[in-house]
Amino acid sequence: MKINRGILLILVVIGAFCLMPLSLNVCVAQEFVTVESVHVDYDAVTNTDFIKNGSKVSIEVVLTNFSTEIGGYPELIFYSDLVPYPHVSGVSIDGIPKAYPFNLDPRTAKKVTVTLIGDAPEVNKRTEEPIVLLNISQKLKEVYPVYEIKRYVSSEIIEATITKINDANESIAKATLTIANASKAGIGVSDARTSLELANEHLNNSNSLYNEGKPEEALAEAELALGSAKEAENKAEAAMGGKTKGNIALIAAVVVIAIVAILVLTRKRRKKRKIY
Repeated sequence: MKINRGILLILVVIGAFCLMPLSLNVCVAQEFVTVESVHVDYDAVTNTDFIKNGSKVSIEVVLTNFSTEIGGYPELIFYSDLVPYPHVSGVSIDGIPKAYPFNLDPRTAKKVTVTLIGDAPEVNKRTEEPIVLLNISQKLKEVYPVYEIKRYVSSEIIEATITKINDANESIAKATLTIANASKAGIGVSDARTSLELANEHLNNSNSLYNEGKPEEALAEAELALGSAKEAENKAEAAMGGKTKGNIALIAAVVVIAIVAILVLTRKRRKKRKIY
């Protein structure tokens, strides 16, 4: 039986279109599990979501709806920057505690509960990047990400130091502008400049101490920087105010002299005209 080449080509195209959705579903299926709930408890630095250094952290993550598309018995893998190691204190599958390695059967597993208890690392300055509290992934032939929790670690004294350094920076900028304006007006502000130089010196010390992991000493220097900056601004404003007052007094004196001169001239003219 001969098959027309045109008909064969049409059948091939139709078959390709029929199979395309199936192949696409397999390629894009990335949701291998559902994160049902997440509970994270820790001591936070006031007015932030940063973790206090060295404080206790407890986490519970519940996973459900495991996909069977990846096949096999995937292994749950965990990572955390909390201390001490190992970090994961317990994994239960459908209420039954499991020991490492944490393999599960996605065809039968309904709920996996991951619990973690650890301590935040001790730090002397805020972590530059948020640390990993818990990272969960599945491993079979490849590793598939599941869920990750990150937070910065800091402390009350560290955050107070950072705030004070920022305040000092702003105050120094204001004082610098005020001094510049006074100089443009020809007003002498040497005392203000001296205070500004001192403010910058204290600020540099503060930044250096903070980077060295000495927040208490850095805070003290930042407070001195802020005080000197405000003093510099006040001195510059006082100098500008004194100059303004002097100008006003001079103008007032000129006006008074002018008025007196006008009155004297007017009186002389009246005498000449014999007007009294």
